[in-house]
Amino acid sequence: MLSKSKFAILAALLILGGVSSAQADSAGSVGFADIGPPYVRPTNDINTATQFTIGNLVTTAASSGVFAGLPLQILGSQTFDITNGSSLSFGNSVLGQFQSTSITEISNSAGQVAFSIIGSFTGGSYTGTLNPTPAPAEFTISFTQTPAGSGAISDSATLSIPSNIVPEPSSIVLVGMGLASVAAVRLRRKSVVLS
Repeated sequence: MLSKSKFAILAALLILGGVSSAQADSAGSVGFADIGPPYVRPTNDINTATQFTIGNLVTTAASSGVFAGLPLQILGSQTFDITNGSSLSFGNSVLGQFQSTSITEISNSAGQVAFSIIGSFTGGSYTGTLNPTPAPAEFTISFTQTPAGSGAISDSATLSIPSNIVPEPSSIVLVGMGLASVAAVRLRRKSVVLS
């Protein structure tokens, strides 16, 4: 038979273990292609350039989550400067709007360079209101140049909204009750020992 204090601890552990996080926010990804001629500045070498221009950014059928089934979106020419984290902004009323806050080079080898561009995304008429809004987002883009340093440039990209699990309010209450039970048992034990 369990003592009252052991029962209280067991109940608290069961409550804490039963916490669920069923309410998920908006998440998904969409691929992009470039149907225009991309170029870079101040040199024509993607490995040393600081300004990158996407010739004509378009969505692809590679999409999931809030972007699943998104019809083709043509977003036009987009330029960003790797020395200015907030230099990339694109979107329309259907897709929504992405605004960068930081740009990090994630790889750089002869004829290839890739960037992780972190920012926020506000949903459009297709994606709807996101939770949270604006949602944190990442635009990853890679450029290839053949031959390296002087040849033709191509690029492809993906926009991702990561999945963030948001605890339900009832789960937070359960955690609080579990912690309160543990605290009550400890206080009771101290008062019994002091008596």
